[in-house]
Amino acid sequence: MTLDSLLTLFDAYLPKIIAAVPVAILVLIGGLVVSMVARRGLTVLARRTSLPDSDVRPLKLVARWVINIMTFILVLGVFGFELGGIWAMLSTIFAMVAIGFVAVWSILSNTSATVLILLLRPFHIGDAIELQSENIKGRVVDLNFFFTTLQVDEHKTHLVPNNLFFQKVVSRVRGVPGQSLANQLNSDKPAELAAHKVVSASEDFAMNSVPDPGSLTPGRGSK
Repeated sequence: MTLDSLLTLFDAYLPKIIAAVPVAILVLIGGLVVSMVARRGLTVLARRTSLPDSDVRPLKLVARWVINIMTFILVLGVFGFELGGIWAMLSTIFAMVAIGFVAVWSILSNTSATVLILLLRPFHIGDAIELQSENIKGRVVDLNFFFTTLQVDEHKTHLVPNNLFFQKVVSRVRGVPGQSLANQLNSDKPAELAAHKVVSASEDFAMNSVPDPGSLTPGRGSK
């Protein structure tokens, strides 16, 4: 290809390139805005769950790379590059990722449940909880991204999958306030609780219930 042919080709495509520049700039600005919103959302999530920045940083990095790649592909499309092969490759990758998600659904389910537990705080470290349908009871001493550890006594604990707390009825009796769930998530050992006797939630509720005021009314023969 000679220089003249290159100049002729450039002259033919120059108007299209000039017309595509404003659209490409808008796509770049849109990608920048989406990236900022994603980072801001993850930062707010970290603050609300008291997670350290080191735990959220990998999610920010993945989000930034995904947004940058998608923005780059869209800019190429604006300038007229054929993207059929690229989209086909991305579709294949996404399909493989989807298959992997199905294969590890249980892990993802427990991880998502952990995030919800941190946000909603259905229980705290030191609370006595009971899943009556599973005949499981104990006091919460630890939390990770897969299990919540319930202490029965000094020799026995239950490891309860975190997604189970959103599938079963859970009875809860508040304990002495201790370390937060988010801090316990980053701890490498279970919380240390005072010695206690683990009873069922119904028994614990009964022991801590307030008597009916009517039952305290003196009878006729009382003085």
